[in-house]
Amino acid sequence: MPSPALSTAWNASKHRDGKAMLAEAASLGFARVELGHAVRYSLCPGILDAVREGIAAISSVHNFCPVPLEVSRPSPNAFEFSDPRARQRALAVQYTLETLDFACRVGAPAVVLHLGRVERDPRHGISRKLADLWDEGRFLKRDYTRAKLSAVVARRKAFDAVYGRVRPCLETVVAAARERGLRLGFECREDYGEFPDELEMEQCLADFPPEVVGYWHDFGHAQRKAYLGWHDHAETLARRRPRLLGCHIHDCTPPDHDHRPLLPEGTAIDFPRLIPLLPESCIEVLELSPRTKVEDVVKSRLTWEALRTHHSSQAALSLSHVPSGAQGSSGFLSS
Repeated sequence: MPSPALSTAWNASKHRDGKAMLAEAASLGFARVELGHAVRYSLCPGILDAVREGIAAISSVHNFCPVPLEVSRPSPNAFEFSDPRARQRALAVQYTLETLDFACRVGAPAVVLHLGRVERDPRHGISRKLADLWDEGRFLKRDYTRAKLSAVVARRKAFDAVYGRVRPCLETVVAAARERGLRLGFECREDYGEFPDELEMEQCLADFPPEVVGYWHDFGHAQRKAYLGWHDHAETLARRRPRLLGCHIHDCTPPDHDHRPLLPEGTAIDFPRLIPLLPESCIEVLELSPRTKVEDVVKSRLTWEALRTHHSSQAALSLSHVPSGAQGSSGFLSS
């Protein structure tokens, strides 16, 4: 069973030389690296040198990479396919195509994409409101349920307009990926205000060829939504398994504290129930916060390797034995 890759989301900000950035990952036992959306142009020469010298292979590239020069702060949502402004959508496509070209240069087989948003600012939208109510002990109380249902109704009304902007952008990007021999991973998002949600993802995947487009599962993002009652984590992963291209691995404590390390003493996410749903071909990437200690990065790799080996995918998990939300093995939700 191969070891996971390490996303440079963890160490890109502290390096001025891309070769040193990849060498650090290699020194911690990672043979492969995902180039994250915080990779600056100044890191690219060193990255190319490191790849040529075999210091580390590139498992995947996260859009946008490298960071567009006109962006002051790295963000995968700096430009969005869902933007109502045509110029911004055009820039989203332009910089995504540049990411595809860079992926080819570093020999990456796949590019991870965010598709957009529905809410103006998801960070302060319905998911934030529900998380605050969760913190107040009001999960599934009347005000919680009312707010959630209202958001779902509004979301269904917004789909046609949002996807009407997103789909033409994706058609261009998917065609370009096919020409370059790359695969694209449509990533699940952490906030309900982002696009697509779990139901909408079905439509997005169905509209594009599986030999080019796959699903990218983010364990922390999916668990955040499970904690708030948006979906059942295991059921979603089971439905996506036929199209699953890759995954971002990190722990998440309730209600929305993600990108945390996987520690041997236990995780909030019940990985043993979810890992059997991963196909052997899945690209596996640890995506940890830059605040994660070096020793916890290593522990996360070792913990994942042990879990993956012990719970290897021999057959699909029987969903009849999976609790709602695939709640964590450490008892975070039992109180």
